[in-house]
Amino acid sequence: MKAGQRLTLKRPQHGMRSYLAVAGGIDVPPVMGSCSTDLKVGIGGLEGRLLKDGDRLPIGKSKRDSMEAQGVKQLLWGNRIRALPGPEYHEFDRASQDAFWRSPWQLSSQSNRMGYRLQGQILKRTTDRELLSHGLLPGVVQVPHNGQPIVLMNDAQTTGGYPRIACIIEADMYHLAQIPLGQPIHFCPVFTGRGTKSTARSATLF
Repeated sequence: MKAGQRLTLKRPQHGMRSYLAVAGGIDVPPVMGSCSTDLKVGIGGLEGRLLKDGDRLPIGKSKRDSMEAQGVKQLLWGNRIRALPGPEYHEFDRASQDAFWRSPWQLSSQSNRMGYRLQGQILKRTTDRELLSHGLLPGVVQVPHNGQPIVLMNDAQTTGGYPRIACIIEADMYHLAQIPLGQPIHFCPVFTGRGTKSTARSATLF
C-alpha cells in the first residue's frame, strides 16, 4: 500500500479471524519483549486496550520492500484437530477415552484467549486422587471436576492441577482458533513423530 490509500477489512468468509501483516511492525513500546496486547492485564499494544475509531498506529521501518507471499493456510476439512494423549489420559475410564476421540465437541460461549471451553459428553476419571500443580502450555486439554474439557490457549496460565487428557499439536492450534461457535470439533490421535514433523513443517513458513 502507498500513503493515502485506504484498506477496508470485511468479515472473513471462512473461520473467525483475519490477519494483517505490516512491514516493519507496529511501533509501540515493547512490554516483556512483546508488542502484543494483554487486555486482561491492560498492558502492551496501544495503551493496553482495544482499538477504537480514530486511533493511529505508528509503523516501524521495514528492512525490505516486499516479500513472497507464502504460508497462507487453508482451514482443515471437518474441523479435525490432531492431539496426543496427555499425562493423565490413563486415569479416564474407557468410555471417556473413546468419547474424547469419537464424540463431537462444541465451543462454549464462555471461551476466551485463556481457554476454550468445550461442551459434550461428560468425561470421568477412574480415580479421585488430587494432582500436584504442574506446568502447562497452550494446547494442553484439561478436564475440571464438571467433566467438560478446557483447551488452554495463548493467554493461559502456566501452572494448574486439573488432569490433562490430551495435548493438541502446535501445528493445529491455528485451526482451532478459527472454528466458530456451534460447529462440531473432532479430535484425532496422532503419533509423537508425525506431530513433531507437522509442527516443524509449519514453523518453516514463518
